[in-house]
Amino acid sequence: MIDCQVLPLEPSESYTREGFRIGVNQNIFSTLFASDHLWLHGDAAVGKTHAMHILVSAIDHAILITDVDYELNGSEAFSTVVLDGVDQWIGSAANEREIFGLYERLVRAERRLVLTSRYKAEHLDFVLPDLKSRCSMFTRFHLLPLPHAEQLALLQDLVKKSGATLHTEVAHYLLRYLTRSQSELVQAVSRLNKESIFRNRKISIPLVKEVFKL
Repeated sequence: MIDCQVLPLEPSESYTREGFRIGVNQNIFSTLFASDHLWLHGDAAVGKTHAMHILVSAIDHAILITDVDYELNGSEAFSTVVLDGVDQWIGSAANEREIFGLYERLVRAERRLVLTSRYKAEHLDFVLPDLKSRCSMFTRFHLLPLPHAEQLALLQDLVKKSGATLHTEVAHYLLRYLTRSQSELVQAVSRLNKESIFRNRKISIPLVKEVFKL
């Protein structure tokens, strides 16, 4: 695999395909790796960024862009361009013109544009009608959150892999007060496990409160 760039760099162990729970999103990977332009939307912490890291890590010559100040001109040199969190670009005429120009160049080069957003394209306030029209033709995928039972199972599996145990009430507490993002759960469990060993204490609600200052 060559020329795969991810901006900004994130810990790769947090964004593996093996660590991604599909849940009710049965067609996520077939859609993700199709050749058509894609608009993937869903609420915060459902795994949009995780999915995008899986995509750019699995194909040659792809780029993931999260910074609205990143210079898009020239990005058409990549086979797949991902704008993660495109909401932040929409609403600015200058930014939308950059995206529109990038899209046109990618189309001419027979390359792919993938956009993620919290909302459907029609629910965003575009400045450029032409850009909104182009985006309306993208394949759409609504990424849904994991059912609560699967979130609990994910937590239990993560802790089990570390050689520890996690009582159900502690798992419920983590999901209620900390995070529901899959990648952040991985990081949270890793931190809890290290603190548990360092302090010679079991993973418990009091430990969770102390570690994360809840």
